[in-house]
Amino acid sequence: MSQIRSFIALELPPLLKGKIEALQTALTSPAIDVRWVRSEGIHLTLKFLGKVGEEKIPEISHLIVQCASAISPFNLAVGSLGAFPNEHNPKVIWVGAHDASGNVSALQQSLEKKLATIGFKEETRPFSPHLTLGRVRSPKGKKELAEKLAQHKNHECGTCKAREIVLFKSDLTPGGALYTKLHTFSLHQ
Repeated sequence: MSQIRSFIALELPPLLKGKIEALQTALTSPAIDVRWVRSEGIHLTLKFLGKVGEEKIPEISHLIVQCASAISPFNLAVGSLGAFPNEHNPKVIWVGAHDASGNVSALQQSLEKKLATIGFKEETRPFSPHLTLGRVRSPKGKKELAEKLAQHKNHECGTCKAREIVLFKSDLTPGGALYTKLHTFSLHQ
């Protein structure tokens, strides 16, 4: 059986991705060594599954349907720039995602619990809803990057209505990861 590298995520509408791309451009400088995520690859990961056998996809999909059907669509606000582990020593640059209803966290927790029943390890770190914008490749331009992060810290990209979640396949290539939708699951209507 073949293995599929996969994850579960919320996808963003093109307009919001365009605003995120504009933010990436504002953070870019020849002095800064960051590998920016292509706008078509920006998403909110709910659960990274890793490599799974193709035969497990129907069982995984069944559990995702259960989780999705228990959560109503919700508004997702994207903004507030940050970095892991922190803004002064950034390794991963991200923009936060927040919903006042708490549904994104409830959905993520539901997926964690359901998928644990079929052998997926539960994440021990607290869930921090975010969209990865880029990964720092070297300390080159670190001071300028920290200044740009501080300058755009409160940047608001906009909001969207989360209506579905997606099971993605991820193929790693020299040019970056390529994502293919395997299945889409509607939230409770």
